Amino acid sequence: MADRATLEDLVRLQGERVRALKQQKASAEQIEEEVAKLLKLKAQLGPDEGKQKFVLKTPKGTRDYSPRQMAVREKVFDVIISCFKRHGAEVIDTPVFELKETLTGKYGEDSKLIYDLKDQGGELLSLRYDLTVPFARYLAMNKLTNIKRYHIAKVYRRDNPAMTRGRYREFYQCVSMGAGWDFDIAGQFDPMIPDAECLKIMCEILSSLQIGDFLVKVNDRRILDGTFAVCGVPDSKFRTICSSVDKLDKVSWEEVKSEMVGEKGLAPEVADRIGDYVQQHGGVSLVEQLLQDPKLSQNKQALEGLGDLKLLFEYLTLFGIADKISFDLSLARGLDYYTGVIFEAVLLQPPAQAGEEPLGVGSVAAGGRYDGLVGMFDPKGRKVPCVGLSIGVERIFSIVEQRLEAVKEKVRTTETQVLVASAQKKLLEERLKLISELWDAGIKAELLYKKNPKLLNQLQYCEEAGIPLVAIIGEQELKDGVIKLRSVASREELWCERVNPENKAALEAWVRETGIRLVQVNGQRKYGGPPPGWVGSPPPAGSEVFIGRLPQDVYEHQLIPLFQRVGRLYEFRLMMTFSGLNRGFAYARYSSRRGAQAAIATLHNHPLRPSCPLLVCRSTEKCELSVDGLPPGLSRQALLLALQPLGPGLQEALLLPSPGPAPAQIALLKFSSHRAAAMAKKALVEGQSRLCGEQVAVEWLKPDLKQRLRQQLKCPSLQCLQPEGSQVALARDKGLESQGARAALQLLCQRMKLGSPLFLTKCLGTSSGWHRFWYQVVIPGHPVPFSGLIWVVLAPSGQDGHEVAKDAVSARLLEALSLGPASSGLLRLRQEVPWFSSDLILSPGSLNE
Repeated sequence: MADRATLEDLVRLQGERVRALKQQKASAEQIEEEVAKLLKLKAQLGPDEGKQKFVLKTPKGTRDYSPRQMAVREKVFDVIISCFKRHGAEVIDTPVFELKETLTGKYGEDSKLIYDLKDQGGELLSLRYDLTVPFARYLAMNKLTNIKRYHIAKVYRRDNPAMTRGRYREFYQCVSMGAGWDFDIAGQFDPMIPDAECLKIMCEILSSLQIGDFLVKVNDRRILDGTFAVCGVPDSKFRTICSSVDKLDKVSWEEVKSEMVGEKGLAPEVADRIGDYVQQHGGVSLVEQLLQDPKLSQNKQALEGLGDLKLLFEYLTLFGIADKISFDLSLARGLDYYTGVIFEAVLLQPPAQAGEEPLGVGSVAAGGRYDGLVGMFDPKGRKVPCVGLSIGVERIFSIVEQRLEAVKEKVRTTETQVLVASAQKKLLEERLKLISELWDAGIKAELLYKKNPKLLNQLQYCEEAGIPLVAIIGEQELKDGVIKLRSVASREELWCERVNPENKAALEAWVRETGIRLVQVNGQRKYGGPPPGWVGSPPPAGSEVFIGRLPQDVYEHQLIPLFQRVGRLYEFRLMMTFSGLNRGFAYARYSSRRGAQAAIATLHNHPLRPSCPLLVCRSTEKCELSVDGLPPGLSRQALLLALQPLGPGLQEALLLPSPGPAPAQIALLKFSSHRAAAMAKKALVEGQSRLCGEQVAVEWLKPDLKQRLRQQLKCPSLQCLQPEGSQVALARDKGLESQGARAALQLLCQRMKLGSPLFLTKCLGTSSGWHRFWYQVVIPGHPVPFSGLIWVVLAPSGQDGHEVAKDAVSARLLEALSLGPASSGLLRLRQEVPWFSSDLILSPGSLNE
């Protein structure tokens, strides 16, 4: 052992000598000579039998992901998850392995790909093949009958991997669309509504990811089974023939027919009859054509499937996505558990020549209805209807990564917002103090792990890592009590005061004493909205003031008591910097307009400190957005459905020809508050960069654009409804108002000789107790009908929603005609809401005024 130890020491010393020569840039001959001596010593040492040699590789069919690849994946995940959450889905998780009997017999011919585990404890186990079967087991085990969920997890298949073609044994999703990123709706609902929402979600996600044009193929397993039956396929061959038909998107009909006849023993004439059907594709017209087919119309299963598909296309039209859907009779989806509607999204490549149809180049999402799967696990065989979709994330990742490579776009692998740097030596302690403050404030920050890093190296690290800001501490900055904040991209610099510890401590003590709750939200800290004890609706517009010229170390313990002296506060928002200082301005919203007026009159130029007068003025509460670039043929109804996730804060909408050079439409959206508009803007920009199938530009509505569009707008005259002369007295008729809104509107129209108003209403859905109705009011003597959307709340006694909606619409029409409580006159209506006669949307807030 001693001889070996000596040799090891000689090898180590010789290795150090070689490295030293390389650092000294010695001659190549000298380095080569010393390397030869090192190799000779290593040969004498021989192999180390005590050391185990490892093969450094990932298991077959798996791979590692670099930080860059994971950054791309997280962005894709964010788009998918935000869409699922926007549609009200909950998240669940299940074990990575199941009892073997749970998975057996659910996947048809693909069951041979299930990964079995070696028995270790008396249970036969298998890795999950997809996430749908475990979900069905979860529902049955927990006796659940209604749930809307999504599930994120890896699945496993004992497949022959082909890494270059994206075929893995461990993956989030594969081309066959087994499962991996799942969204499912379980429960008893009216036909095709959940199915339509799944297709809407699929289109939203694929549009937001911007991976190219796509088409969603739709079929129904009942139509397939009915087709096989009328064509003469024996019952025992339904599933295996279904598997052959499913290959039509990859191979020709001749090859599929050859497989069915040569390998599966189907009669040639039966195969030909199948071919007549499964090679057809189209839209709702094909559904109607097949409903008249003399053979299929006699098959109960096919007739039910075709009837549901016709209803599905009606809902898809309302959702504005019917142009993305194709009824394709060749779509089969090989998994055995599908029982009804099935669908699959494919990317399209542009046609090679004009006039040719685009070709599908790969499946990126799929799903369908599986009403019988939960019953397989329920002891009593109770069925829970289910429909779900899967997103093929592996293929999407590849497409996004290839696009980034093509444009050579740099991908940030961290979310660091600021690097804490020093300009001189011996400032590690100050750097550590500052970064601790930033972390405590929720700021994503880094510093280099060196005591005395060079400033140039720190700035270079920011550029390489894509960090936008660097906070620089130097000796002079420490003396002045400031920090230099530098933008890495623009090289612009500004100085920020350090947090005043005394004021910060005073704020914390005040919060403890008063019990006031301050909430940090992004770049602001908020009190109230509403405050504790508030009862009633939010304050009206015009009740908020802007506060400027604030010193950076002034906090709410000084500001809130000051502004509460002149009126009751509904909300106070202090704008914050990344380091916990205020940004020099705040907003105070009072319970009434009178409170805001008192604040401006009393506190403007108030000397908060010597030589520091406050600026207090009316807040310009921006509540309007413009959405430009919408499709020229887009209907207002389709737009409203697309905007439905924005919630009841949307009050008014107008769809007009875009003033831009390209043929398009622009939507003007008005919200109940600045916050509602800001949140809607964020949702549209981040969650739906594409709206209604087009790339849109979402901006605050500029005054000049609003004025220009007003001049273009030609609104039908409402003069025939303007209360003049004797009608002014009618507007103040107490007896008329006391009869109820609908009776008052009826009497008004009769007195003005316009005829009796006719109401049409249709319930579009419910949300958190609110019922949403589409309405149209036709007044015979008026040139155009009044139409729009309205939200109402029904009393627990079981009111008729349609009657309540008609009353609410009548009340709003009367108010607009100077007959309601907000009697601002028809002139205001025509000036500020010129689209009222055809494009009014009523929100819950408008009914509570």
